[in-house]
Amino acid sequence: MHNRPLWWYVCFSFHFFPCLAVFRFLAVKVELYRKLKEIGSTFSYAEILEDLTEIRAVELTVEGKRFLARTETMGNAYNAFKALKIRPPDLLKEIA
Repeated sequence: MHNRPLWWYVCFSFHFFPCLAVFRFLAVKVELYRKLKEIGSTFSYAEILEDLTEIRAVELTVEGKRFLARTETMGNAYNAFKALKIRPPDLLKEIA
């Protein structure tokens, strides 16, 4: 087996892992786009991502019980959940 200098492994790591992250991002984006097309959605990935980032959650305490409440899914966010065949998070959920 050929020995390489340490700097080679460092350079390889600094190149490989960001490329892997970009590849994973693109794979997820393509898969979501394909699934959106299957359900007949005409919205772009950017529009749906923008609406998904608008979902907010807040922690509430009522009579000593803790709850997590989220905003309604607005715009195209529901299409992303529908395309992926997953249920949006509950509007109100008790947390321990």
